[in-house]
Amino acid sequence: YMVKNGIGISGSTVTESTVANPDSARYLVYSYKSPTLAEIIYYTNQHSDNALAEATLRMVGFQKNGDQTLSSGIDAVRDHLGKSKFDLEGFNYVDGSGLSRSHAVTPYSQVKFLSSVMDKPYFKDYLGSLPIGGQTGTLKKMFLGTGYGSVYAKTGTLNKVKTLAGYLKTASGKTLVFSVLVNNFNGSVPQVKSKIEKVLEPVLDLY
Repeated sequence: YMVKNGIGISGSTVTESTVANPDSARYLVYSYKSPTLAEIIYYTNQHSDNALAEATLRMVGFQKNGDQTLSSGIDAVRDHLGKSKFDLEGFNYVDGSGLSRSHAVTPYSQVKFLSSVMDKPYFKDYLGSLPIGGQTGTLKKMFLGTGYGSVYAKTGTLNKVKTLAGYLKTASGKTLVFSVLVNNFNGSVPQVKSKIEKVLEPVLDLY
């Protein structure tokens, strides 16, 4: 039955007619090894996977508070941000995916926080998870000229909202942090993307 349903089996069949202690009878039927957290974050950021982002928030809640509710995850994140001296002025956080229009954050607080993690042991993995301008993920079609291969950032998109925050390497090799949040814009998303590229272009040329 298992083979017919695509479940691979190795070894021989074991038959026991009598088990003195039934609770001690344990046989491994199947095991699954989860991807590492770094691999999960990489996929989430590259593909802007909202379901994975939501699941990650609930996982954080489970690890910190023992349950997988949305509120537990939000409490854990808020507690972490408070301990990290995140600027909570004007901050509102209601889900893991960012799809709620009730979210609010300032570019200043984002830049401060992104700067603060640059000396953390996990920063290399985090930076490597971000889409790269003109090359990977959601930035593959942006920064095809100036900024190609020099912008590492996460996009954010809702109706009439387009954002980009992360890191960039200037012409002199310096790493700078930036956040651009555009709300209630007129025109198309491609036009706004082009404007964001224009805004960052002089910064990328800095020596």
